[in-house]
Amino acid sequence: MKLIRRAVVLLSSLLLLAGCAAAPKETAQVKDFNSGIKGQVIVANEGAASGAFVYAYDSTYNDMRVPTKNISAPCGEDGSYTLKLPPGKYYIVARRRVTGDPKGYLVKGDYEGKYVENPVVVEQGGYADVNISIAKLEGAFLLAPYLADKGNTGITGKVYNEDGSPAKGAYVLLYTDKEMIGLPLYLSKPTGKDGSYSIYLPKAGAYYVAARLKYGGIPRKGEPYGTYDKTADHLVAVGENEVITEVDVKLGPFPLDLAKPAK
Repeated sequence: MKLIRRAVVLLSSLLLLAGCAAAPKETAQVKDFNSGIKGQVIVANEGAASGAFVYAYDSTYNDMRVPTKNISAPCGEDGSYTLKLPPGKYYIVARRRVTGDPKGYLVKGDYEGKYVENPVVVEQGGYADVNISIAKLEGAFLLAPYLADKGNTGITGKVYNEDGSPAKGAYVLLYTDKEMIGLPLYLSKPTGKDGSYSIYLPKAGAYYVAARLKYGGIPRKGEPYGTYDKTADHLVAVGENEVITEVDVKLGPFPLDLAKPAK
C-alpha cells in the first residue's frame, strides 16, 4: 500500500487549503495588512467557547462548509480571538469540533454558529468587532448521504485490517478529487463482520477510493486508514450499468500528524 506517499500528498494539500491546526501561517502579503476581525465566541447559555475556531469566507457558497485559508488560532479560555484579514467583505462563522481539529466534516456533537450580522466589512487599519454564539449540532452533518442498497451501477468489495482480518465498521469514501481531501462525494454504510461493503451510484464516473474506521475530521496519526491500491492513483472508473467487484482496501496506521502546524 502506497500510504506514506499518499499521506504526504494529502498533508501538502490540506495545509494549502485549510491552514494548520493552530494559527495558519500568514503569507507575506497578509502581514502587510493591519486589519481583520476580533471578538469573543460563546456557547449559547453556557459561556466562553475556548478552543473554538473562527473562519472567514468570501461567500456563503455550500453553507460555508468548504476549505478556507482564513482560520483563527483556537479561542482562548475566555473565548477571545483575533483573525488578521486583508480589507474586504467576509462571511464569518465559528466552529468547535469534538475532535479539537480546525477542519474536517461536521458531525453530531460539534458546535457551530454564524455571525448574525454577516457580511462583515474589514477596512484597512482596523479590526471589526465580531462576537459569535455557537450551539451544539444535533444531527449528523456529513454532506455525503448514504445511497440506495441496490442498483445497477457501483462498486463492491471488502475492507481489511492490517493483519488481513475483515475490518468491521469501516467506511468507504468516494471522491472525484484525486487528493481525497474534504468531504467525500459518496459514503458507504459501515462494513459488516466480513468487512464487505457496496456503494450503488446514481451515475457512472471515475472515483478515488479510501477507507477509514470513522468519517469525521482529518485522519489522525496512527488511525487505521487505507486507499484502493490496485491502480496507481487509487481510481476506479465505473461505467453505466456496471458494478465493479473486489474494490478492496487494506487499512494501516496513518503515518503523519496532520493536526500539527507546519514548520
